[in-house]
Amino acid sequence: MYTTEGVILRTRNLGEADKIVTVYTNTRGKVAAVARGARRTRNRLLSVTQVFTCGRYLMFEGKSLDTLSQGEIIHSFQAIRDDLEKMASAMYVCELVDVFVEEEEANKETFDLLLNTLRLIEAGEGKFALRVFELKFMQQLGYQPQLDQCVNCGGPVEEQILFSREGGMVCGACRHKVNPIHVISKGTSALINRILEWDLSRLTILHPSNQSLEELEACMRSYIDYRLDKPMRSLEFINTLNDFPDSEVTS
Repeated sequence: MYTTEGVILRTRNLGEADKIVTVYTNTRGKVAAVARGARRTRNRLLSVTQVFTCGRYLMFEGKSLDTLSQGEIIHSFQAIRDDLEKMASAMYVCELVDVFVEEEEANKETFDLLLNTLRLIEAGEGKFALRVFELKFMQQLGYQPQLDQCVNCGGPVEEQILFSREGGMVCGACRHKVNPIHVISKGTSALINRILEWDLSRLTILHPSNQSLEELEACMRSYIDYRLDKPMRSLEFINTLNDFPDSEVTS
């Protein structure tokens, strides 16, 4: 038996009334557990096992799956579940953690980054929060983009700033050897460096331009796709929302 704080990354149905929940915890990393009766309306586990919920959980170790026995909500993030755009952003963040992190590999920094990113999404700062999360998360995994020299030849990067899907800057001589690449502005390059160097609390003072956010989004989507074996399902949801006018999404 153990007690831990965690964030519900995803859930799936088991039988007629149970759930299997994937929880990212602050002490044990990613854990899969059965929540008995959690789909019943009056069950005490119904609210504490909602996706995105941050709670304090009592768990029992099992051979293949643990059992989530009790839970207490620390922060429900109900405002995220009530807003389609916020929900899409949170789904993307949770899916990134789920697909990149192996079970029971604890990382307190990743837990704090996940929780603080959900708070920023809830506060309406989703666009910037996602870019920060992508870069910080890749950094924590050991996949930090190479910024001080060409990712292909190791030489200095001058003139145009080019970003490769392999995760780093590309010099002019190598631009036709590494594909695809993204041309980014000096402002975007500086933003990447600040995100990687500064603490998350300090980053909230930044107000990046839409151009920088769009350039960084293109770079990180390409880089993350390069690291994954298959497309992320949450991106399909985000792309679907982007096809609709804002009035239709929020209504």
